[in-house]
Amino acid sequence: MEEESDRWSAWWNGGRPGAFTFDAFTDAVDRWTASGQHSGSTVSESLSKFNDLNAVRMRRVTKTLKWPVELATFLDGGHVSGQHWVCITESWCGDAAQTLPFIAVMAERGGASLDIVLRDGDNGLIEAFLSGGSRSIPKWIIADQVGRVLGTWGPRPAPLQQMVQANKTSDQPLTKQELAVQIQLWYARDRGRHFFREAEAMLRKSASQPHS
Repeated sequence: MEEESDRWSAWWNGGRPGAFTFDAFTDAVDRWTASGQHSGSTVSESLSKFNDLNAVRMRRVTKTLKWPVELATFLDGGHVSGQHWVCITESWCGDAAQTLPFIAVMAERGGASLDIVLRDGDNGLIEAFLSGGSRSIPKWIIADQVGRVLGTWGPRPAPLQQMVQANKTSDQPLTKQELAVQIQLWYARDRGRHFFREAEAMLRKSASQPHS
C-alpha cells in the first residue's frame, strides 16, 4: 500500500504527466478512428474496431442523459467544487465508453476538474489502483485539491461486475465476444441508473471528509 501511495504521489507532485482533458481525449479517439488506430503502443485490428465503436458510444450516452434529481441537486450545491478527478482508461475500453461521459458531465456540473490518463502509458498509475489485483479499467479516482485520495470507483457498476465475475466461474462461460455483447446490452437497458447511484454515494462520502 505504501508503494502504491508513493506512485500516486510521484505522479501528482510531478505535474500529472500524460493527463488529457476529456475534450482532448475524445479528439484523440476521433483521430485514432480516422487513422485506424487506438490508444496504446501495439496496434491491433480488434482494438481499433472497439475504438471506433467507442467514439460513437461516447457521443450517444449523454444524448439521452436524464439526471437523477438528488444527484443533480447535490452537484449544483457545490459539494464537489474544487475536487480533482482522474479516470484511468484506454480508447478501446467498452466499459469506459459507457461511464466516462457521465463522469465528465458530472465534473462539469459539480465544478470538479477531470484528467484522463491512459492505463498503458508511461506513468504506471494503474498499479496504484488495482481491482482485486487486476489492472481493470476504467478506474475513477476522486482527490482533493492537494491530491489526497478521497474515493475510487471501477471498473463497472456492482451488478454488472457480479455478472462478469459469475461468468468466470460458470460451467459454460460466454466467450469474450459473447460477454462483450451482454455487457453492452446491460448498459443499454440500465441507462446509467446503477452508475449514478454508486457515483452519488461515493461523492457524498468524499464531500463529507475533512478538508486538508
